[in-house]
Amino acid sequence: MTKTLGFLGAGRLAQMLAPKAINGGWRVILTNSRGPETLTDLVSALGPNASAARPRDMVLAADVIILATRWPQTADATAGLPWEGKTVVDATNNRLGPKPEDVINIGGAIASEIVAGYVPGANLVKAFNHEPIPVFDKALPPADDASVLFLAGSDAKAKDDVAQLIRDLHATPVDLGAIDEGGLLFAMGGPLANKFKLYTPTEAEAAIKAARD
Repeated sequence: MTKTLGFLGAGRLAQMLAPKAINGGWRVILTNSRGPETLTDLVSALGPNASAARPRDMVLAADVIILATRWPQTADATAGLPWEGKTVVDATNNRLGPKPEDVINIGGAIASEIVAGYVPGANLVKAFNHEPIPVFDKALPPADDASVLFLAGSDAKAKDDVAQLIRDLHATPVDLGAIDEGGLLFAMGGPLANKFKLYTPTEAEAAIKAARD
């Protein structure tokens, strides 16, 4: 059965991942803060397996939802939506851009724990955040064995769903456990993040071992 991937936000991350997910057999639903009518051209370019909706309708319809918002907009974008029981991918990072001065100070908190508070009742999975968007764009689908995408979370079913999405992108999912443990390895500033390439499975195994030793 075809699954549906929803994007909260229709910026660079959504526009990069949506066509790749469609090619992998998923339907996609895009949303933004200005209304689905403003996404007509983008949806048309993506083809018949793409649509636009209001955020609430997208959340209700999607099997997996990616938070594709910039950090400053995430709290407002997620507010009041029906998150209970939904599989939600936190692809955010607390930064505005690639420079050190672009990092947003969150006072030593774990970014995904803040995001978890924005989506009460959701099954949160951290993924699609450990490299800049152009790296994912260039590397998916992989041209060689450099194909590892990390994920972390506490709900097994939610992680299975996200791992299947990763496989449908022709990449290799590597589950690092809970967000507040393994997820920190590929959070912003973690030892597995911002390598400007994807790991091969062998490279990932070695890097994870080194990070945990």
